[in-house]
Amino acid sequence: MPATRSERWKKLKSDWYVMLIALVLSFFVWALYDMSLGYDAYVQYSVEVATSIAGYDEKSVSNELLVLQGRGDGYYVLLKRLHRNKIDKISIEVDPSMFHPVEGVPDRFFLWTEDIDMEVAQALSGKFEPAYFDTRQLTFDFAPRSFKTVPVEIKSNVSCKSQYMLTSDVKVSPDSVRIYGRTEDVRNIDVVFTKYLSLSGVERSGSGSIELEPVRGIRLEQKRVNYSFSVARYVEQSVSVDIEVSNVPRGRELLVLPGKVTVVYRSAFDGHNDSFIPEVVVDYNDYVDSRSGKVIPRLLNAGANIFSYTISPLPVECILTER
Repeated sequence: MPATRSERWKKLKSDWYVMLIALVLSFFVWALYDMSLGYDAYVQYSVEVATSIAGYDEKSVSNELLVLQGRGDGYYVLLKRLHRNKIDKISIEVDPSMFHPVEGVPDRFFLWTEDIDMEVAQALSGKFEPAYFDTRQLTFDFAPRSFKTVPVEIKSNVSCKSQYMLTSDVKVSPDSVRIYGRTEDVRNIDVVFTKYLSLSGVERSGSGSIELEPVRGIRLEQKRVNYSFSVARYVEQSVSVDIEVSNVPRGRELLVLPGKVTVVYRSAFDGHNDSFIPEVVVDYNDYVDSRSGKVIPRLLNAGANIFSYTISPLPVECILTER
């Protein structure tokens, strides 16, 4: 049975819908492909730099716009043209040696754009590939900041494995840093601290780097310092020895009570010497300086091989007599 006029019209309208959808999809695919191609364009940016010029704030925004020629994909170029009145900002880190003071204008510095081409290219990576800098020079006004150098103290808790001990304090390098900030803030800071270093079961010397604790309103010259410490295995010995007396003037005698003390000492495991005899001495001059007649004896022969020692009992009583 032949199709009616109404049925033929419906079929024709359906075919047009299919064709229209196909055209739209084709246009969409073409647009995606076209937008992914590279296009030459001019773009402009405001530039924010982070640096460390002594006596100044670490950040500043350029007084001029950075105008670039280069190549970007269609999406990027289209967005820049649609928002041509909007100036985007790129942020880069710049070595302070690249800045030069502007003669006659306090706190103003300039840099040549050719010196920052790598930093700019990295900041625009994936968006735009610069080919030429129309802007040859950028100037920046930096806010002055007070500064001073303060010591660094490490916050640490390093505990060793049994039969091992620290043979030096945990040290930091550098042991001081320069800080920048408002005069009133800088004036109140006398030390900066590291973050907490916690180690346990240590059996060998160690080193590494550790972050400094940030201080509100203050810029630190550097954010990390190195640390190091020495560890050695030890043996512990105890020995009872007589107390010797030194520097007693002729015609006088210094009696020490008790006459013997016990010395407990720790020495290097590899360099342990069973023949070591501690020499414990009371100096007459220490007796003269004391008000009570009680003196702390000294161990004279505690060389580098002796890590630590204790003497007991302490103090000892001294009695001066005439001969």
